[in-house]
This record gives sequence, structure tokens and C-alpha cells, in this order.
Amino acid sequence: MFPADEEQYRHFDGLHLGLCVIREEKVVYANASMLSLLGRTVNEVVGQSFRVLVTPAGAEEMHELFTHLLRGERVPAVYESTLNTSHGPRRAELSITTEAQDVMVMARDLSARARHRAALQHLAELGAGLPGLRTDEEVLRRVFTELTKLGFTFAYLIPEHDRLRLERLWISPSGTVSRGAGRWMEGLLGVWSPMLKRTWKEGSAYSADFAWEASHFVPPERSEEVLIFLQKAGLHLVGVRIDSADGPRAMLVVAAEWFREEEQAPLRLFGAQVSAALEAALTISQLSAKNTALAALNRLASTAATALEPRAFFEPGAQEITRLLGCDTVGLFLRSDEASEAELVFSHGLDAATREFYLRMPLRGSLSGVALQQGMPLVLDAEECFGFTRDNMLRLGYATVAVVPLRVSSRLVGTLVVSFFKRRLLTPLERETLQAMGTHFAAATDSHRLLTEVRRRADDLALIQEVGRNMVATLEMDLLMQIGVEGLSLIAGVPEAMLMLLDSTGQRLEIRATVRQGPEVLGYTLPIWPPDSSLAAAALNGRAPVLVQDMSQDPRVYQELKRMTGGTAALVLPLVVRERAIGVAVLLEKKGPRQFTPSELERASAIANQLALALEQARLIEDLKKSYAELARAQQQLVQRERLAALGELSAVVAHEVRNPLGAIFNSVATIRRMVGPFHPSLPLVDIVGEEADRLNRIVDDLLNFARPPSPSPMPVPLRKLLEDVVRGAMADASNNIRVEWALEPDVPPVLADERMIRQAFLNLAINSVQAMLQGGTLRVGARRVPGPRHEVQVEFTDTGSGIPSDVRARIFEPFFTTKAKGTGLGLALVKRIVEAHAGSVSLESQPGQGTTFRLLLPSEPDPLSPGLQPGV
Repeated sequence: MFPADEEQYRHFDGLHLGLCVIREEKVVYANASMLSLLGRTVNEVVGQSFRVLVTPAGAEEMHELFTHLLRGERVPAVYESTLNTSHGPRRAELSITTEAQDVMVMARDLSARARHRAALQHLAELGAGLPGLRTDEEVLRRVFTELTKLGFTFAYLIPEHDRLRLERLWISPSGTVSRGAGRWMEGLLGVWSPMLKRTWKEGSAYSADFAWEASHFVPPERSEEVLIFLQKAGLHLVGVRIDSADGPRAMLVVAAEWFREEEQAPLRLFGAQVSAALEAALTISQLSAKNTALAALNRLASTAATALEPRAFFEPGAQEITRLLGCDTVGLFLRSDEASEAELVFSHGLDAATREFYLRMPLRGSLSGVALQQGMPLVLDAEECFGFTRDNMLRLGYATVAVVPLRVSSRLVGTLVVSFFKRRLLTPLERETLQAMGTHFAAATDSHRLLTEVRRRADDLALIQEVGRNMVATLEMDLLMQIGVEGLSLIAGVPEAMLMLLDSTGQRLEIRATVRQGPEVLGYTLPIWPPDSSLAAAALNGRAPVLVQDMSQDPRVYQELKRMTGGTAALVLPLVVRERAIGVAVLLEKKGPRQFTPSELERASAIANQLALALEQARLIEDLKKSYAELARAQQQLVQRERLAALGELSAVVAHEVRNPLGAIFNSVATIRRMVGPFHPSLPLVDIVGEEADRLNRIVDDLLNFARPPSPSPMPVPLRKLLEDVVRGAMADASNNIRVEWALEPDVPPVLADERMIRQAFLNLAINSVQAMLQGGTLRVGARRVPGPRHEVQVEFTDTGSGIPSDVRARIFEPFFTTKAKGTGLGLALVKRIVEAHAGSVSLESQPGQGTTFRLLLPSEPDPLSPGLQPGV
């Protein structure tokens, strides 16, 4: 400055505003603030034209103002111009006054204010451009990005119950704050500070102390640390409320060093613009979500309509749900027939171990059970779940699960379960869409159930038809029973089945056929009375099926039979024909308790009814065959009797006519023997004539005995003594070396027979065996009791002779058939007549070169100490 003016303007040296004095268009004084603003030295300013202070355009404007002012004309007290600084042009606010002939110019730097104004202008433009964005995420991402670019520190907070969740925080880097700056923070829960409460209540609020507000937000143990850390920043903050159509939703807090209370208004406007943009984006996203959901539902419906079978719909349906919700797994559970558990019929995104774990899930204590009980969808976080569901979700890493009950008409048939690894809040639209998708899955599930049922019924009908055809194709009882019991096992899906029929007494049930049990079980019997003595007796007497879910809990189960079969659950079906029960079919499960379903009962009953009819038909045909056989036997016996009657008459005539000459021959032979003496050469011839006359006489006796057999008078006859006498008599005339073996059981009872007649039969057989062993051999005689309901004894005569050829065996018992040179052919025929007269039977076994066995079955005397009936099972 000029020395003359130093004292005059000295008092302006400490002024914070820049000031200079111009006289006659030259700068005569400039204080330190002005020199600092211009970035120049005193020599570069003082003594120079005023034009060095401003740009050329600004100099012309300043000259014009000086002229008007020196004339005494009014000019603007303050105006903006551009200073010509050493750093380049800088906007400043200039104020011009006069002091005599001097012009005083005061300057205020407007560059920072311009930056602040530009930042606020940018916020206004940002808020105006937000409504074009389509989603909440896009709006907030744009807001956060632009606030970061403008260098603001900001936070986005959402109320959560009585606290605030810090959804997003950005601390702008500065010279005073470095730790924690320049990076995002989120998820912190804090408390309401005073300024935040005012913001939520009034819509906006200003605070000059960012550090103090932040120290009230964080937990008390960190309050002092945050306060000391942020005090250096010197930030002022403005909070604005973000509203929605339903009310306040969040708060945006923006902080800067230059904020003052007057910045509250533009920031509140910006908050309103953000609120409007979020609301518009929400509307757009809702419409888009609805369109997306409708498109997904249309694709789902189209897929369901074109799927060749219901199961083909599950995979594309799960993919639609995954695309719409972004879920990680989808599971479809169907209620089982017992309604106590659910079966996983389809899964998407589950590994093999998890799928195996959920293959059959008890409904009690599960989310699916609760959803089915309430009939409403459930959306829960893992921590909110309960029981084994919570433990499994936490173990597998799931954060959120949604369970939708599947309803068909008024029936709840299962659940659709979707899971997320990240925490997920489903919107009402997403819940509604998921429920609508569940309807398609329910329809597909019901179609799957109906199709499965139809296929199962078709398979069952085919099996029933096949079993019925096989049963009709045979009339053999044993084969028929085996076909029936195997068909019952297949149709009911059980590992074991047994068929029990009434025995000949009609008082006991006998096991006649089984699926897997050994032959030792066949023939096992149990009483049918009283009705509660066994499950079979209950079904037989009640004419109704008996179902036992757990055989260990039913007192009617006979433990010995349970031990033999290993059964754990049973279905017993009566076999009824024309209101008459003929037996029962027993179906056994071995894996554990089992509840037989109504459909299983229906299918098994259908086969049981067919089996009962087939058995009755086979029995009738068998009885008819027996009747035909008996009729043929009766006719044969009638013819035989007529033949024997004729033979008897002929025999009587022959015997009368032959025995008269025989008497003369016998007398003549005796007379000749006396006449010729014992040493006459012709005596051997006389003896031959006598022997042949005796043989002829015996033939006549046999003929008479066969033609007119006497009726037997049965009495108890001990076998041992009778057989010993018979063998002794047969061996008397044996000239060859024959050994006798005895095989008589010690407890053989006496036979009921006519002793004379049965002795004759035994003697004929013994003689026949002795005569068959011309070169010697062994005669084996045996007798034993025959087990069974009939009281019988079996007697055997076995020789080691040459055997009987097959063509001879067929005629061995025919009258007058013989292979011996001197035989009459009546010996074995007489044996057969005698045995049959005693209600017995005779048979033989023989192979050429291996000997012959004659086997007789004769009635025996009942044993008074014989054991009673078997105990009930």
C-alpha cells in the first residue's frame, strides 16, 4: 500500500473479508485477506490498475459501476463477479462503497458456497430422476452411489421393534476421519438418538453434533469411543424420513462439515423425492411381480395340462418356484394312508442323505403337521422352528422355510415345502403365488394319486384275474390251494400266508398250504371252539375278517403258531360258500406291526371268495368222481356177485358131479392098496392116483369157498401168535433154505377179524412168498400201527424172490389167474376177498429181481389209552 495511506486504512488489516481501496483506477490499499484471496503479493496488486483484480468482463462492469457511483448515482450494493487470482478465476461477492474520491471494494469468496450449492442442486436433480427406476433396490443403489460420489457421510436406518437397524452406512474419507472410512457397514442394531426421534416424528431434523448423536446410537460400552473418534470430523447432520403409502418406513441421515440448519429444507425435499421414487418403484415392482407370478402360474398350468403323467409336472413346477422365489430346495410331501406320517414323493435341490432322512416323516411335531392342522401356510426362520425340524434346518444351514398345505376339494393331501439358505421375508404376493402354485401341485398330486390308484387297481384286477384263471384251470385240491395262498400273499403284499380248512370231523382247522413255511407245518390243527381260542376260530365262527395290527398285543394269538411263523401282524379271512364256512386264509406280516388298509382287505377278500368257490367246486367234483368210482365199483361188485353166484351154482353142480366119482376113486384106491400089499410094484401108481384125487378135492373146496364165502365174525385177534403159527405152517413143507425176519412193533394192537378167515389169507400169502424163493432167501414179516384218525394195522409179507413182472402184477388178484404149473389161481383172489370182507385193503410192491412185498391194512381194536386231540393253536 502507499505510505500516505498506511495510517488511514490500517484498521482494515485484521478484517477477515478481503478489502481494497481504488483511487483514480489504481489500487492504493489491499489488506491481507484480499491478497490471500487473490493469491498475490502486495507489489503485484498495490499500485496496479484495478483491472488486475478481475477478469476483463468483470473489469468493464466494475468501471461502469465506479463511474455511476462517483456521479452520485445509485448502484447495487452487492454483486457477484469473477476475481482474477493466481490460481485461476474465482467467483466472489463484491460490495462497493465510496469514501471521498476513494472507492472501497470488499470481496467474499463464493467458491465453497458454489460447491455446496452445486451439491444441493445435484441432489435435487438426483431426486427428480429417481422415479424412472423400477425396483426398491435400484432406487436405493442410485441414492447411495450418488451420495458417495458427492462426498457425504450418510446412513439408512429402518425401525425394527423398539430399535433401529443400520441397513447401510458410509463414512466419507477426510483428513480428520480415516479409520473405518471409505467402506460400507450394515446390519448394526442401535437405539433411537434425540435427533432420530425428531426426524421420525417431524419428518426432518438438524443436529450440529454428529459425534454426539452417533454415541447415543451405539451400545453404551462403545459410546465414549465413538464420541472421541468422531469429534474430529466436525460433521453436521440432517435427517429426513422416508415415507410410503402405509406410513413411515425408514430414515436417511446425511452429514457434512458445511451443513447448517438452512440445508434441512432441500434435504427434506430430497427425502420426499426418494419416498416418492420408492413408492413408485414398489408399485412397478408389485405390478412386475404380479405379471411374473401370473406368467409363472400360466406356464405351470400349461405344463400341468400337457404333462403325460402327473409326476412329469413336478420337476418343471419346482423349477418355476425356484425361478420365482430364488429358493434353494423344493419338497413335496404326501399324507400316507395312516395319516400319521408324510412321504417325500419329490424333491429338488436335496442331496441323497437329506432325501433319505425325509423319505417318511412323522407329522406329529413337524411343520407339515402344523400346516395341515391349521390349513394355512407357514413362513418361519430356522430359529423360530421347533422340534427336529429346527435342529435339522440349523444343521443343514437353512435360514428360512415356507410350508404350504395342499388342498384338494376339502381334503388336505400333503404339503409343499421350500427352503432358503439366506434369510428371506416373503411378500404377501409371493405367499399368495406360492399358495396358488401349491394348488397346481395339489391337483397334480391328486391326479398322481388317482392314476396310481387306477394303475394299482388295474394291476390288482389283473392279478385277481390271473389267480382266478389259474384256480379255474385246475381241479387238483393241493395245487389249487397253493395257487390261492400264493395269490393272497401277492395281492396283500405279505411275506407269509397259510390256508386252513376244516378236517373230516368239522371240529378242527388243519393247515393245508403255506407260502414259505416248511412241510412240518402242514397238517397242524387247532380247534374251532371256543370262538376266541384263536384268530382263525374267531374269523371262522364270526364269518368276518379279523385284523390284528400287533400280534403281541392280542390275547387270541396262539404263541406257538406265532413262534413257528414269526408273524407280527395278521389278516385272517373266512372262506365262506353259501353261508357255510369251510376254512380261513391267514395273511402274516413279519417286519413289525402293520395296519392293513381297507383296499388291501378288499383285494384279499376278493381272492379269498374266489378261492372258497374254487375249493368248493373242486370238492364237489372230487366227490362226484368218488361217487362215479363208487358206482363203478358197485357195478363191478354187482357183476362180480352175479358171476360168483353163477360160479357158485356151477361149483355146486360140479362139486356134486365131481365128488361122486371122487368118492368112488378114493374107495377104489384104498381097496387096491389093501389088495396089492405094501410091496407091489404098482403101488406108486396107486399113490399118484390118490394124490391127484386129493388135489382135485382141494380145488373143489377152494372153488366152493371163493364162490360162496362165509360172512366174517370179527373178534380181537392178537397178531403176534397168529403170524407165528401161519409162518410155521408155511415153512413146514419148505424144502429150500429160507430165513425168517420179524419186524413186529411191540405196541401193535389186536386186529378185528374172523380168525379162521384171516389165518387163511395170511397162510396163502406166506405160502406164496415161500414158493417164490426156489433157491432160498429171506421171508420178512412185519406189523405196525398206522397213525391217523382211523384205527388200522399194517401187515407186510416180503420175500427176496425173483419179483413179479408188471404185466402179471396187473392181474395178480384176478380169480383163476396163475403162473404156477399146479396152481388154481384162486389163492390171492381169495386173500383179496377176505381182506375186503374185513373193510381192509391189500396191495403189492414188486420189481423183477428185487423181491415182492404184500401189504395189508386191517382194522384194529381202539386203544383205550390213546392220546386225545392235539391242543388248540
